[in-house]
Amino acid sequence: MTSERTRPNWPVQISIVSAVLAVSLVVLTLAGLTSGLFGWHPGTPAAQGARAVNLPATVGAPGVRSADETKHPVATAAVLISGNTWFADGSGWYGAVISADSGEYRVFVNNAGAAGFGAVLSPDGRRLASGDGILDIATGRWTAYPQAWQDRELAAQAWSPDGARLAVTSRVPGGDGHYPSTANGSATMLNLLDVGSGTITEVAGLPDAAALDGWTVAFSPDGTRLAYQASGQVRIVTVAGGRSTAVPVPDGARLAGKGSWTRDGQGLLVVSGEHCSSCGDYPMRWTVTTLAATTGAAVGPRYQVDGAYAVRVLGWWPSGRPVAVAYAPTDDAATTLFDDEPGRYQLISMDKVDSARLLELSPGAGHHQLSSVGTEAIDVADNVLAAGKVGTAATPATTVDSIAGGLLTAAALAAWTALLSGGFALWRRRFRRPAP
Repeated sequence: MTSERTRPNWPVQISIVSAVLAVSLVVLTLAGLTSGLFGWHPGTPAAQGARAVNLPATVGAPGVRSADETKHPVATAAVLISGNTWFADGSGWYGAVISADSGEYRVFVNNAGAAGFGAVLSPDGRRLASGDGILDIATGRWTAYPQAWQDRELAAQAWSPDGARLAVTSRVPGGDGHYPSTANGSATMLNLLDVGSGTITEVAGLPDAAALDGWTVAFSPDGTRLAYQASGQVRIVTVAGGRSTAVPVPDGARLAGKGSWTRDGQGLLVVSGEHCSSCGDYPMRWTVTTLAATTGAAVGPRYQVDGAYAVRVLGWWPSGRPVAVAYAPTDDAATTLFDDEPGRYQLISMDKVDSARLLELSPGAGHHQLSSVGTEAIDVADNVLAAGKVGTAATPATTVDSIAGGLLTAAALAAWTALLSGGFALWRRRFRRPAP
């Protein structure tokens, strides 16, 4: 008598293994998102040749294995970015630059300043200023601000065209309430820092409504004048002598950003928002208007951007048109206006921003998209805008989205395999005829 060897039931075994694999992948994804497994773990960059990146056509979040800028610095930066959704732990504490040579991403610890709102690149992309100090991009070394600011909350606003001066707002911390007044009765001071000597010059005290990071200060193209937002007007101060004049602006409008001066130094761009029922899914319309820098009269083109959470002007493209960041809102973002006190500061919070676009503005509403930005905040070096060339940056392969998305896709395929195999096994068991 011989024993017949039992043939394995492959559909059942495949179903069991696939189901276990699907559950494991889902558990791994959740563990990675909650335990820091998908956090930033700096890697060592591979040798890269020059790629003449200029302005990347696509900007995304850095990978979890991106190198540390302070340990593996790049020569110059084309782009500065920041965001709240890069990594599974503490993304808000990091910034990143994209190399102007290789297109590689470098991450650094940044405790103060979102890109463009409190942290800005120097015109040549060789330095970065934030609330923490000034980072030398080429060496990876930070330089602290003068001791006089040690008890202030700082936000870098704009560099002079020659990189010699830095406009910085400073606030005296006031706990959970309003900031206490400074010596001149204002909560926020606008200062000029001489980067070489460390000399601080106080320009003005800013009312709360005027002090809005990213829309507060702009240097003239020759660096001799500084325009800053005041209550219901823009004031222009001569850097050398301190003499200032006032320029009226339309109700609800303010300086459009660090690139607000026209290239000939004769005009200023201001931006204002309004609710718009015909502007698509997000009912906001932003209008950028050109004003005479002497009288405040509207003298040049008007640019209209619909459906954006906010709009900020960075500088100028070689075509003679301004380059602006148009921020896209999250699904739950409420509309906000500059003169809406409760919601005004949502404009500088990345919490309600999903992504952004860099636009070459055209008169009217038709604009040319220069770059798609898959993160919440961005700043671009002036020399990159002046070059007017769009290239490609390196594509990180290990972003949180790519890892989590890959694991969940694999889990879904495993679950589908388990379902099909299990169903096939049941079908075989039900319809299989017994041997005669």
